[in-house]
Amino acid sequence: MKKIIITAGGTSERIDNVRKITNSSSGKLGMTIANHLLKENNDIMIYYVCSKNSLRPTDNRIQIIEIDGTIDLKNTIEGLLVNENIDYFVHSMAVSDYMTDYVTTIERMKESIKEHDDIDEAFKNIEVICGNKLSSYEDNLVIVLKPTPKIISSIKNLSPSTYLVGFKLLDGVSKEKLIEVAKRLRNKNKCDLVVANDLATIRNGEHIGYIIDRNNEIEEAHGKDDIAKKLVRRINYGK
Repeated sequence: MKKIIITAGGTSERIDNVRKITNSSSGKLGMTIANHLLKENNDIMIYYVCSKNSLRPTDNRIQIIEIDGTIDLKNTIEGLLVNENIDYFVHSMAVSDYMTDYVTTIERMKESIKEHDDIDEAFKNIEVICGNKLSSYEDNLVIVLKPTPKIISSIKNLSPSTYLVGFKLLDGVSKEKLIEVAKRLRNKNKCDLVVANDLATIRNGEHIGYIIDRNNEIEEAHGKDDIAKKLVRRINYGK
């Protein structure tokens, strides 16, 4: 039995126990890829790792694993890669690039800068707002962000034999630029395939995707269903 991980939807990063920073990814492409894999293969098990509101397939060969933030996603997929023999990993989830470091106010920042001659020391000693829920009476809130872990970079390190499909999304760039950046992602993270998308074409209702393999062969696809079909064909034949 082939074991496959598909990530879908988007992550949400907590500001407090009530508020979150999230994105608008629906998970439709991940669901479409899963449905085509289920259609073309009988002897498979799919671990479908997704956000709470993500679209998802329904099949007894699917194990749905809901995650919240990027750290939750990281722990989940690392556990699967270490404990299961994963044959394919399709990483279509829109993972947040940043997560909350701390929350403060402009006034607290100004006070700390007044108290310290060194600007670095001032920022180290800013009074942060703690608690399970931010007060609705605070003015001029400042949310300081920090980078999230790069999930895709750990996949081949944990499971070198896993066939990895990465995704790159840019907005309003040329085809040449999109493919160039996608190739860099492929090379850096040892992807077997990478799918390059431009948000501008998705907004326009076109959704043109470019599937790029390790030999720099590029296949163009139009729409989520076509992207999924061509991707699944390449996965099935290892091309």
